[in-house]
Amino acid sequence: MTIAGGLAASGCGSTRMTHTPRTATEQLLLTSAWDDAVKRIDFSPLSGVPVHLDTTNLKGHSDEGWIASSLRQALLTHGALLRTKPEEARWIVEPRVGVYGTDSSDWMIGLPQLTIPITIPGLPMGTIPEVPIYKKSHQRGVARLALFAYDRQSGQVVWTSGTVTADADNRNTHLGAIGPIQSGTLHRRDESGYLPAMPGLTTQGGVHFDEPPALIVPAVPPPPLPPPPLPLEAAPEPDPMAAPLGLPPRILGDGMDLKK
Repeated sequence: MTIAGGLAASGCGSTRMTHTPRTATEQLLLTSAWDDAVKRIDFSPLSGVPVHLDTTNLKGHSDEGWIASSLRQALLTHGALLRTKPEEARWIVEPRVGVYGTDSSDWMIGLPQLTIPITIPGLPMGTIPEVPIYKKSHQRGVARLALFAYDRQSGQVVWTSGTVTADADNRNTHLGAIGPIQSGTLHRRDESGYLPAMPGLTTQGGVHFDEPPALIVPAVPPPPLPPPPLPLEAAPEPDPMAAPLGLPPRILGDGMDLKK
């Protein structure tokens, strides 16, 4: 009876864990660097102009959707009139990506991993794991882009953004058996020290926004001011010779009342 009760009370479970082809850290590094680069571009010269974004040069990039959508948002935010068809636009905006990737570096103070070959007599073949005293790894995402616009009819260049390069980084430090101690732009915290924050990130109700949400509407000119009031006519100065109010008129002269 006791054994049956113990078996009924015991149990086991397992959790299935999967991994995406690209790590979340890699995606955060790349999209954060790209967003930072886009924010550095001044799109204000395109304000009020019907434009079409030509995304031909963005084909094949791993984050093509994010790249194209962020450029459309930047154009609309700065007042450009986005058109889906080139024939409906006055200017064609063409972006190009020079760099969109990651690199990494590692260095360590301690004993590196060693492989014992079978040729050493008396020692079995195997691998000795590394024994780090101090170890540091650095992963960096870099984005480099440029845009220009040309007139659809004349083909002349009307605007260039210049070339912009931005990066984001992730650092991991191990001190003996302590670690990883993480730092870098992906692990910055807001003033409360509770939620991780990206460059320029703000939090609202526990939700992260690289830019605070805002309703963007065309500027409406203020109503005209009412005309200034007409100046009031100055009241006439009192006549010293006029009779007091409520009394019959009298003619005064030489101290004599002429009506007597």
